[in-house]
Amino acid sequence: MSTTDHPVVQRPPVGEPTDIILHIRVLEQAGQWAIGVLEDDGSLSIRTGDVQPQMSYSSIRTEAVLAAFSAILEVAAERQYVVLDVSNILVRKAIAGMLDFVPNVLLSETTAICAHRSAVVKALEEMPVSTVIRLNPDARSLVVSTDASIANGGQVAGLGWVIATKDGTVLSCGQKTADVPRCGDILTGELLAIRCAVQALISQYPVPVTGQGTVVIESDSRAALRLLSILGAGRQPSSFTTDQIKLAKRILQESAHVPIRFCWVKGHQGNEGNEAADRLAVLARRNREFKVTSATGARMFRDLRDELVAA
Repeated sequence: MSTTDHPVVQRPPVGEPTDIILHIRVLEQAGQWAIGVLEDDGSLSIRTGDVQPQMSYSSIRTEAVLAAFSAILEVAAERQYVVLDVSNILVRKAIAGMLDFVPNVLLSETTAICAHRSAVVKALEEMPVSTVIRLNPDARSLVVSTDASIANGGQVAGLGWVIATKDGTVLSCGQKTADVPRCGDILTGELLAIRCAVQALISQYPVPVTGQGTVVIESDSRAALRLLSILGAGRQPSSFTTDQIKLAKRILQESAHVPIRFCWVKGHQGNEGNEAADRLAVLARRNREFKVTSATGARMFRDLRDELVAA
């Protein structure tokens, strides 16, 4: 493992507390980490390091997290307290457990300053890779199908998602229910389904990096994809509720460092992924509406999952 300090990037003055952004990148055989620290004078200093090849993706990520956390502790030791912003859901969970023993490091509940985050990611991307990485655009390329189901005038949304390879082989699927704020609010349901799918993708599979695979998230909701597109372009959306905008922003934040492309598919027109996600969503909603026991509902989900995986 090696560590590099980068030149200070000038930024406008900011107040206390000290802000740190952490970003981890796992490549095919090695890992890299970077932290950016907003100094007292308003400048941004960046530290990076790499991790030597490990046996598995998870062990690479663990080593990178530990190395970065060590650097964070060095920063925290010189300050009264710092606020830490972590860019990856899995890394955030790992760091959260460590912070129980470090009272002066607080995990941020908001998104880091955009320029701050961008500078850290840029520094990481500019690092030389310690091992030879063979780029393969088809590596770990996945198609994620999502759908939501709400009864006429209902407020219970069934959510379904399917993660498959490019050739259609189903790797996993999931379902759940959620309450939406307004009767028949299918847009919120569709956004919730997309967010669940993104979280499942990141938590279950090695996340591709640029040049190492792609992720296509398919939805039959034009409105959900339009809202994500507007926000992704940095524009201010209209005709959407505050809750819908917040939910869409969370999706973009959580998937910011994954090469994801959102794609519209026509619902109920033979798209196997969309049809499967719809079946999962409808099953989840109906089970809740008809008060099916958790044991029976779990069995019905397993039967459907096994059918989809075997198809």
